[in-house]
Amino acid sequence: MLEVKDLDAAYGEVMVLRGVGLSVGRGESVAVIGANGAGKSTLLRAISSLLRPRGGAILFDSNRVDHLPPYEVAALGIAHVPEGRRVLPDMTVEENLELGAYLPGPKARRRESLAWVYGIFPRLAERRRQRAGTLSGGEQQMLAIGRGLMLRPRLLMLDEPSLGLAPLVVEVTFQKIAEVRKEGIAILLVEQNVQRALGLADRGYVLDGGRVVLEGPSQDLLENPHVKVAYLGL
Repeated sequence: MLEVKDLDAAYGEVMVLRGVGLSVGRGESVAVIGANGAGKSTLLRAISSLLRPRGGAILFDSNRVDHLPPYEVAALGIAHVPEGRRVLPDMTVEENLELGAYLPGPKARRRESLAWVYGIFPRLAERRRQRAGTLSGGEQQMLAIGRGLMLRPRLLMLDEPSLGLAPLVVEVTFQKIAEVRKEGIAILLVEQNVQRALGLADRGYVLDGGRVVLEGPSQDLLENPHVKVAYLGL
């Protein structure tokens, strides 16, 4: 469904991604792991067209999308949940969710989608009239994911969903991501918690210095000596 081919990306004169290749199939869960500065967030920004690539191609359903504006990429069914949650603190939980359904198709299904998201995240239903800025970190992460789901995406891209969360909250967050996956939505997960990421994903890619240095089934990566030493502390 998603295919990234020989992707180059930069900020100014600083090259961040060099010849990156990656794919995500329908309903598949794929993890991208790597150290800080490896280019993981830049990869998601390029896919969602927040950053224009310097070279290569990004295809969705075999059609190139790397020259489209971000709203057209979203309209194709690609939702990007950014690092740091970025909820609107002075708006209520429900108002934040409704913003996720801003495109005409999702907007027409907004009531139905709200019920669906509240079914996945009952805590958000309990807090629907509460200002988002008063939620806990874990609740804000649920809200950020829920806002992405309001787009009714075919591909959900998650950038560091466990960042800054307590271990128990991380457990709950990944349980919820697993529930989303059961809905048949493909997931592209960027995450520094390697054990969790590869435990959830079917396949994984390791980014190092802006390049893919390893890829394969998640279990194979978990057993890879380099991954064990560099990312699992074993």
